[in-house]
Amino acid sequence: MSEDATPSNENLEDIILKTCDLPVLPATAQKLMSLMADPNANVEKLRKIVMTDPGMTAKVLKIANSAFYGGYRTIQNLSQAIMRLGFRAVENIVMAGSMKGVYKRFGLTEKLLWEQSIGAAVIAHMIARRNSPAEAEDAFVAGLLHDVGNVILNNEHPEKFSEVMERVYNEDVSYAEAELAVFGFSHREVGALVVRKWSFPETMEMMLRNFDDIEKLSYNQSLYDVAKIVNIADRICMRLGIGWRSPRADAISDEEYSESLDISQEELLELIENVKGGVDA
Repeated sequence: MSEDATPSNENLEDIILKTCDLPVLPATAQKLMSLMADPNANVEKLRKIVMTDPGMTAKVLKIANSAFYGGYRTIQNLSQAIMRLGFRAVENIVMAGSMKGVYKRFGLTEKLLWEQSIGAAVIAHMIARRNSPAEAEDAFVAGLLHDVGNVILNNEHPEKFSEVMERVYNEDVSYAEAELAVFGFSHREVGALVVRKWSFPETMEMMLRNFDDIEKLSYNQSLYDVAKIVNIADRICMRLGIGWRSPRADAISDEEYSESLDISQEELLELIENVKGGVDA
């Protein structure tokens, strides 16, 4: 698509909606979204939501009993798990587990997308806990969703999505350039429309749309801070090869990594595997 033919935002949305079948939010995640907006949310309400999904119950219990969270005694029920993990942590686990239901298939490409999503969420949460604790839970969800547009494009057009990836790996083009050449729009725009359909706050839509130019979000300090954290997490994933075919050592400097996280790369990879293993249970 030539620069002169660049569509307006409204026309671009029409093009995307005609090109992609945007999925509904999985049922458990829908209930969770309602709870997150409920000023009277409590542990019992969260427990009831998780209990309606036996698979999700197993995930929460597995993570509560993992080496990372493990205590002196084995957790055997959801109430105990919520007490050990914390209310928002369980919300995040449920949201992550629900997101896997968005995938239409689960081959190698989907495995990489999923690893990158979980990796970015875990790393963003850790960065926020160290540097901006009030943003930690929002950073997890933002990390989980930041590339959801790629999931949708791969769901709907796997051959075209593979073409984008091949161009990035084999040609001297950026990801944005490859997307524009193949689709005529970016996964950022798709992701923004998805989270709007799922009734996430407008701030999430704005973050996904402007993720590659976060200075546009500087009008909202909290939003900007979360976007910056997830951006760093995304680059750490690239550096470590999380969700990528191979690591990219130049994605983030040693200095910026050390300023963001206080654990080794080996410890970080082990932590991500523990969380992913729990969510995949």
